[in-house]
Amino acid sequence: MEGRQAVTRVLGILKQEVLTTEERQLLSFALAPSVSQENLDAFLKGWDIEESPFPSILLLSYLMKTHPELSFPDSVMPRLKGVLTYCRFQNLKLFAHFSKIAAKLASLQIPMVVLKGGAMKVYRPDFPRWMGDIDILVREQDFHQAAEAIESMGYCPLKCAHSWDFSVGETQEGAIDLHRYFQMNTGKESSLNEDLFSRAREVSVASGKCLLPCREDMVFIALVNLYKNLSGKTSSGSVLNAFIDLNYFLDRPDGFDWEIVRDNVRRTGTEIQVFLSAAFVSTLLPHAFPDDFLDGRMDSDLAGRQCLELLYQREIISPLRAEIGVSNLVKAFKTVRPILPYIGRRIKLFFLKRTGFQTRVAILKKKGYV
Repeated sequence: MEGRQAVTRVLGILKQEVLTTEERQLLSFALAPSVSQENLDAFLKGWDIEESPFPSILLLSYLMKTHPELSFPDSVMPRLKGVLTYCRFQNLKLFAHFSKIAAKLASLQIPMVVLKGGAMKVYRPDFPRWMGDIDILVREQDFHQAAEAIESMGYCPLKCAHSWDFSVGETQEGAIDLHRYFQMNTGKESSLNEDLFSRAREVSVASGKCLLPCREDMVFIALVNLYKNLSGKTSSGSVLNAFIDLNYFLDRPDGFDWEIVRDNVRRTGTEIQVFLSAAFVSTLLPHAFPDDFLDGRMDSDLAGRQCLELLYQREIISPLRAEIGVSNLVKAFKTVRPILPYIGRRIKLFFLKRTGFQTRVAILKKKGYV
């Protein structure tokens, strides 16, 4: 499939599958410079808060905060305020862990950069959002010392090549995701680390000291992370957060240096990932990016291949991972019953992840995606 044709095909699938009509409507409200009471009333007339998923309710709560001049019915207002309170409480728990861990790393003289939702809490302190954990980045040479220090505090790690995800004790409650680099699946991720540190500024978060990425690095990370969420078929809440974060930064163009973002893209080899994410965001934010943002930087053959890889991960691998559920083998053998179908799905996933590119294309054709 030729590159531009593949991009068009993939964007069409994403527009249909990723966000519901309701979520797109709510995003249009939440990101618009002004919203009329008439339009809001028309939307609420056909909206059932009892049937809406949590991210949609949270998005409407944001609209309530950004447009205090709007009037919401009494049947909706308590729930919208309750969602914000719930997120604030969750944030307090997470930042309590963050504060202790930040103090521990500071005592070891290990600097760290706070990423994603934790960083947005600094940029937008009045907008609580749901977070499963707080992502932090340390330098490669500090990673194992930092990981051992956090584990010594009683947190339990789930170990990956790029990060250790620490939970509270033996529970599944997230606390900190400690990164040695931000995963982009290009093999060039760590080339960005030193610049992330050098451009960041020191801030205080929940009585802990950390480094906050600059706006340009936040935009780049949001675009790369959005691609991961699109290909991984994760929850719509993560996608909605990407739109909200990007709109916040890109709606403040004064002093924004697009060359930093372009340089990040070039050095990490994420041209196609960022192009696809930016193109998807542009379906709802048509003027968010400069016309020449990635113009001329997309290799057609690579774009076609990357689009097919995205579809394969999204439509073949991700549903099977969701069906498997428990990823830890030791835990699975203790808790999953019956065990034989689980083993069968794990074997199937093992081989599907290791197929060659042409086999992947054949599977996508058989499923009707190509």
